[in-house]
Amino acid sequence: MPKIPDSENKMLELIRSQTGSDGSRGWPVCVRDRIAYSATGRPNVAVTFLWTMRDEVLPKLEKENLAIATNFYTPAGLEGMLRNILGNPYIRYVIMLGNEYSSKTKDTGSEMTSANAIRAFFEKGIDNNRRIPGFESSIYLDRNIPSEMIEKIRENVQLIDLNAQMLGKPLEEKIERANELIRTLEKKSPFLDNPQVFDYESMTSSFPYEGGPVIVRNNTIPKTWIDIMHVINRYGRDNLMNANTDRWVKEINNMVAVIHDPQNMDLSINPFLVPMTPEKIAAYKKEILSPELPEGKAYTYGNKLRAYTYPKPEEIKELVNSKEYKDFEFGRGEHLDMNVRYLQDISEIDQISDIAEVLRRDPYSKACVAITWHPHEELMRKHKSSPCLVFLQFIVQDEKLNLMVFFRSHDMVQGWPENAYGCAAIQRHIADDIGIEPGILTIISGSAQIYRHYYQQVNEMLEKFRKKEEDFHDPRGNFLIAVRDSKIIATLSDPKTGRELEKFEGSTAAELYKKIAFKADINTGHAMYLGSELMKAEIALKNNVVYEQDSELKI
Repeated sequence: MPKIPDSENKMLELIRSQTGSDGSRGWPVCVRDRIAYSATGRPNVAVTFLWTMRDEVLPKLEKENLAIATNFYTPAGLEGMLRNILGNPYIRYVIMLGNEYSSKTKDTGSEMTSANAIRAFFEKGIDNNRRIPGFESSIYLDRNIPSEMIEKIRENVQLIDLNAQMLGKPLEEKIERANELIRTLEKKSPFLDNPQVFDYESMTSSFPYEGGPVIVRNNTIPKTWIDIMHVINRYGRDNLMNANTDRWVKEINNMVAVIHDPQNMDLSINPFLVPMTPEKIAAYKKEILSPELPEGKAYTYGNKLRAYTYPKPEEIKELVNSKEYKDFEFGRGEHLDMNVRYLQDISEIDQISDIAEVLRRDPYSKACVAITWHPHEELMRKHKSSPCLVFLQFIVQDEKLNLMVFFRSHDMVQGWPENAYGCAAIQRHIADDIGIEPGILTIISGSAQIYRHYYQQVNEMLEKFRKKEEDFHDPRGNFLIAVRDSKIIATLSDPKTGRELEKFEGSTAAELYKKIAFKADINTGHAMYLGSELMKAEIALKNNVVYEQDSELKI
């Protein structure tokens, strides 16, 4: 074996002695806990398999010249890739293969995917504003990383895009080609004299809040998302995604988003950092309503909901033939397994069709729930691929089908918009099946997060899209204020019919707002408006002048 030159020994020592973003020594220098494989030494090759499950690729990759192998889910992950390459200048090749996006069926396209972000970086680099053309809203590069260092990566590292070169070829063939490249690519020396590690910009501070659930509500999915981003950006607590990680987030526990018109597909307001398109929404709808499990994926929500597996079909068959089954619901038990598919070793339950079947028979059932969680499976894979959407419940109220869903963990920037449109599609599918209109969609996110690499983009989005809107037409009622007989009178009326619901009387604003605050639950803007009008009414009463709601006092 040839002797390693002293200069290379020094380089390897420097790489292994770096302090990463989680405080530990060595390389990789960031997002270390999410990387499937890494090796320090002189390997030249990095492999990303994008959205494909690591277990489908990593065991089949040759390791001799492999420095790092990892998933790559979001365009914003590009900064982490750049940091790790600068921390190990031996990396001279990036091989890309695998599923490009959760809702796409083709290997390449023009959407703002993580794969296209990598392509755009190597093709175009960064502009004068340190943004990647076409990905200005979704990628922000920390200013502590010098622009000239970013450009050195483009000049010295080669992207080998197997998805583009082998369009339509199966995953196995792409892995074989990757292994051939790992074996035969020209061995190269480091492109920097020393590895480089850079600090991070300071995180923005959060405002105090009482903790626990926060509720936002709006008419459409885009408008609701803007409100969600504002709340988490302002009040989210700094937290880590996992132990022994550098993945900081702003987090709200139990973020409750209520969307009153989730079927509204108007995208004239498109605030998302990765913009939604009708084609993207249609692709995700198709996936979330399909029982099929694409190659290389651990799960899809459609597969979990429409082909939920139970490991012992014989137990269900035994139930079907029991007296208790046949007598279920006073002899109406024959329909109970009509949405069960019996296979050799497992049975598959179509929970969506089953819920529709139940609601056709009993529109007011409170038992229409679906789950994606398999406890015996999640014991083994909580660290990498457990579903985030855990629970759905469908309830008919006011002759509309409402849907409530629970996500245990939620990337609110990139994941939530897709998930919202997907849940709306399930809601529409069942509503159409049972012949009623879809109603409200409520999405509860147990851990609602904005990742650190999105902070700057979210601030820029809020400045652009969050506009001041004055609308005091509260769905819980409108207040009419008058001064009569030496009293201030506040009358609560139905917002739809105008019918009087409740009346409050007093001689001072303080007396009335205490009574109203005790009984009525109104939104913040309406409450502040009401307080100002009550104070005006009190001043009018004390000065014996005419009070007219929404008009200036003439004293």
